[in-house]
Amino acid sequence: MNFGGFSVKDVARRVASLRRPARAAGLGMLLLLLSACGFHMRGETPLPFDTFYIGLGDNTRFGAEVKRALKAASPNTRFVDTPKEAEAQLQQVANTRSMREVSLNSQGRVEEYELGLRFTFRVIDAKGRAIIPDTTLEAYREMPYDDTVVQAKEGQAEQLYRNMQTSLVSRLLRRLTSDDVREAALKLNQSKPGDDEGPIYSTTPPAQPANQPTRPPGIINGPSSPNDYDY
Repeated sequence: MNFGGFSVKDVARRVASLRRPARAAGLGMLLLLLSACGFHMRGETPLPFDTFYIGLGDNTRFGAEVKRALKAASPNTRFVDTPKEAEAQLQQVANTRSMREVSLNSQGRVEEYELGLRFTFRVIDAKGRAIIPDTTLEAYREMPYDDTVVQAKEGQAEQLYRNMQTSLVSRLLRRLTSDDVREAALKLNQSKPGDDEGPIYSTTPPAQPANQPTRPPGIINGPSSPNDYDY
């Protein structure tokens, strides 16, 4: 693509060399030109469902972040309170934290931990047919450890868990709004008796472990559950 003999890179380079007020105007003109030529910046893709049920804990930080992200990405989707009302639903299969010793010093004391989050989910339609079969998302971080400052390290561990959780929310959102989810839902809607519909699951959400009060993460007590109350 070129404009009067200049490529997009040439135009962008010339815009970048301008002073700030002129640069802003130049960027605006460049975006208008690109739009006129059929170029569009990529944004969030909405869920391909009219109604959707999110089967995550109402009182968990992770559940709240997922719901906020999905509602922002899919303003035209109605998020319902029960699976029976939904065209499709997100089911949580497992959601666990881990903490593993990866390095010891010469006295046998821990020098480094590996923290992990593991979230397994599926998306099914109103008949229990899998739109997204069981899928696991994982995140890991390494954390240097000093047993002379246990309290500070517990706070650092909790912050790392929260950062990993936010990363999993973003990855989950991209997965749920990807093109193949739309295609899988359309294929199921158009299926005929006798067609291979893949795995069938119960439309009753899997039982979740009871929420426990929030407690320090695992350096002393073991990793707290991502289903702990965060409010």
